[in-house]
Amino acid sequence: MPTKINTLLVDDEPLALDYLRELLKAESDFEVVGQCRNGREALKVLGEGAVDLVFMDVQMPGMTGLEVIAEVQADILPMVVFATAYDEHAFTAFELNAVDYLLKPIDPERLASALQRCRDRYISQALLRDKGNVVSALNQMRRTDSSLESADKAHERNKLPIKDGGQTYLVPFTDIDWIDAAGDYMCVHAEGQTHILRSTMKELEQRLPGYFVRIHRSTIVNLNKVRTVEALPKGESLLHLGDEVTLKVSRNFRAGIQHLIAS
Repeated sequence: MPTKINTLLVDDEPLALDYLRELLKAESDFEVVGQCRNGREALKVLGEGAVDLVFMDVQMPGMTGLEVIAEVQADILPMVVFATAYDEHAFTAFELNAVDYLLKPIDPERLASALQRCRDRYISQALLRDKGNVVSALNQMRRTDSSLESADKAHERNKLPIKDGGQTYLVPFTDIDWIDAAGDYMCVHAEGQTHILRSTMKELEQRLPGYFVRIHRSTIVNLNKVRTVEALPKGESLLHLGDEVTLKVSRNFRAGIQHLIAS
């Protein structure tokens, strides 16, 4: 439970705002963070997403309270308690997922009941958020474990499985010359052929043996395939492979080939 539930009061009647504010002063876990006299003002404040609870009048000039709530984006919509002199809007209010619907003049005991509902709703939402975070973390762990397991199996076979329609090619790591990225796909160049693999660069790096090194943000090379290294200005280099293939090493990734040119 938070120390304070940030509460916004919306009503076009000053006396109604003052009365509700006085009643809420007795509740240590509710803090009034603002007051609005019409729907447009309320919509602007609610759009900032810093309100946990709003007490909303229904009949206001220009824009009704029901219209205000209907326009607020669902992901920032706070808890809503409608406070109005008219009971005919209750059904619509609860369709908008209102926590409660109070009739004016507001009875303190009835307000206490509504506030307890707000506390219960807030705690339930917090538990759901926490549960969602835990589930997300667990799913990420499962995906990571699955990825590591697949990588281990690939290393055991010393081959990279690449699906192509209904077939899966098992390309030996030792046959791969270099790999470059093309959007969400990796182009694996091996013995004069190019295989297309759906993967991210980071995922693929984890699956490859240690003699594969990233030399550019979009390029990985098999160091065993490098024939010569040509130094360029500004810390860059060119790697010459067989079959007239030349790859550029960017300055940010030169550490990966430093041992090849160290004297």
